[in-house]
Amino acid sequence: MALKIMGDDPFAVDDKGVLKCRIATLFEPNAFRPTATLVTVPGTHFKQRMDYAEALDTDLRAQGKAPLSMGQKLRLWEAATDLIVSGRNLQIRPDPNTMEQAFAADAMLQELVPNRRIQFLYARNPLVQKAIRERGEYWRISTAPQSPEETERIVRNSRIGIGGARIYYYNALRGTRYLTVQEFVGLAQLPDEALRQHLIEIRDYSDRCNRGGQRELAFYGAEGSFGPGLFAGRDLERAGAADLRAWHADMAGRFRAAVPPAFQQDRPGDKDWRSRLASCLVEGPDEVVMDEEVMTTIPPEFFHQIRWLPGGRIENGELEFDPIFSEAPADPPDLTLEELCDQNVRGFICNYLREFGELQYVNIGLIAESVRKGRAPGGHRAYIAEVLHRGVVEPLVRILRIQRWGITQHLDEGMELLPAITEAEEYTEYTLDRRLGCWELGMPLPGRIDTHRVWVTYRGKASRYAGVRLWTTYFERDFIPGLATDKIPRERYRDEAFTLAFAQLLGQAAAPNLAVGRTTQSGAVIFDGGDEVLILDRNGRPHRLVVADHAGTFNECNRPLDTYAVAYAGPVVTRRDLVPDVDAFAEAYVGALATRLRAMQAEYNRRRRAFDTLFKHSKQGAGTFSWRWARVLARLERTDVAALAEAIRQAIAQRCGKKCQPPMSSASPGSPASSSR
Repeated sequence: MALKIMGDDPFAVDDKGVLKCRIATLFEPNAFRPTATLVTVPGTHFKQRMDYAEALDTDLRAQGKAPLSMGQKLRLWEAATDLIVSGRNLQIRPDPNTMEQAFAADAMLQELVPNRRIQFLYARNPLVQKAIRERGEYWRISTAPQSPEETERIVRNSRIGIGGARIYYYNALRGTRYLTVQEFVGLAQLPDEALRQHLIEIRDYSDRCNRGGQRELAFYGAEGSFGPGLFAGRDLERAGAADLRAWHADMAGRFRAAVPPAFQQDRPGDKDWRSRLASCLVEGPDEVVMDEEVMTTIPPEFFHQIRWLPGGRIENGELEFDPIFSEAPADPPDLTLEELCDQNVRGFICNYLREFGELQYVNIGLIAESVRKGRAPGGHRAYIAEVLHRGVVEPLVRILRIQRWGITQHLDEGMELLPAITEAEEYTEYTLDRRLGCWELGMPLPGRIDTHRVWVTYRGKASRYAGVRLWTTYFERDFIPGLATDKIPRERYRDEAFTLAFAQLLGQAAAPNLAVGRTTQSGAVIFDGGDEVLILDRNGRPHRLVVADHAGTFNECNRPLDTYAVAYAGPVVTRRDLVPDVDAFAEAYVGALATRLRAMQAEYNRRRRAFDTLFKHSKQGAGTFSWRWARVLARLERTDVAALAEAIRQAIAQRCGKKCQPPMSSASPGSPASSSR
């Protein structure tokens, strides 16, 4: 089926490299025109609908037939799909209640561009999310900008005109064009007739709403004293040039007076100004959730830290991988395509099919490294999967983390294949032994972790192995719904009962973290940086704390624990301006840490033989996990907990300018924590 274009090519640019048209409308094949039609004639979506109907009327008259009735026009208009042209991409603005129409438009547009260049807007609308998630295509949702570069691109690409100059900033979700004070004032530089046409345009469109009930044109930053009512009834068509300019000058003064100073000048080079405008441009219409079942199982703040990747669609139990995996490699390489075609994703999906049999959908995304602090780029590459298998109501949400040192990494370092396989297997054992050691010492880890493999084609530095199929090990666990301790909203800290309960849980988790020497390779402590998740009870109170990942544990096993007093003062120091009483917060935290360390020492003394022999079956020798385990236990036993707690208190006092009083007894406020095991 050929796609007919009415107007310019949607990606055509002018002599300045600016898109000629930012708005397009797609019409399905119908009784009057058997081919799909993409209308790119400049104007609004409403105008493009009118232009399409007029074109059909012209064809009908040429055939000696009656023009379209109003009922026929309305049906054609309702079946049309609004599109936004963004750079080299097409964005579909769907009607959430008729997603099948949006998907039909998507299929037609793929005759023009590949699906990786077609995106769906309304990412926050639960009906849109539900429909797209069930197709396994989260990756095709256009989300809010996450980086300064994306913010700059949003603002730069939003400039749009209606019938004249590009004086508006366009919100593709609402379909609203925003006119700033600076752009309105600048109209005074135009010739008389150009000024007249722009003022008529502003008068007419500021008083109109689009199909979604949103304003076609709004005045950016203006408060209630300035709006469409001031333009209504003005006979701009017949006004003399002097009256026209006088009226424009008056309106410019009123507009400026109604807008806060921060919005009176366009400052594209200013980061704060760009961020404020970009937030306005990506804000969607008010959305009411009518059914909780359509909401995603992944919290919104986490959802937008994920780069969703192409996978596959499952229809009638059959898996069809996304066509993007079949696109021929480009020369020179298309880096965007290579990043999207993640080999691991195909392996994950196949493993789920083997495990569950029939699935309804799978969505897999790459978790941004910014979610977790202190991570080396590329280290512990992590994914999230949302999987629904047949006969189950709620999807399963899982975290998948690639083993850091695998066969591929060892081959890249120059190893031969067999030693690389052996080293990778030994590292798997080392990783699982570390988890067991953490569990035995009471670190509150997730209750279950699964080990799986996927096959990938080697494309690394060792050219002699290019194209060889290798397996990659990954670890999978349940997603932990809760609040990352370093991202707890500021308002939560206003509740003193909340902060004290949280401080105790944080201290209890800090104790085993400190004992097992959890650090980066460079020696920096890893704690309270995104891996610790606070679970709340039904009343929103701190219930328990889970350490989602044990990466970095047992890296350091020789230095005395008080070496890290300053680092473990950090969780209090970073919150000194958030909590109501920093002294009380500090003592709850330090007291809980000390109590938990004493309990760990007592448990080791009670079950010394069990602890000492736990890893006798593992690989032995200097640097092995068994060697590290013995040193961690010996260090724990000889630690003076009271002196360590005092060192942490002093570090807090020095950095907070507060005096943290020692407790009346060795116990921390509240009951001691029980072992997480």
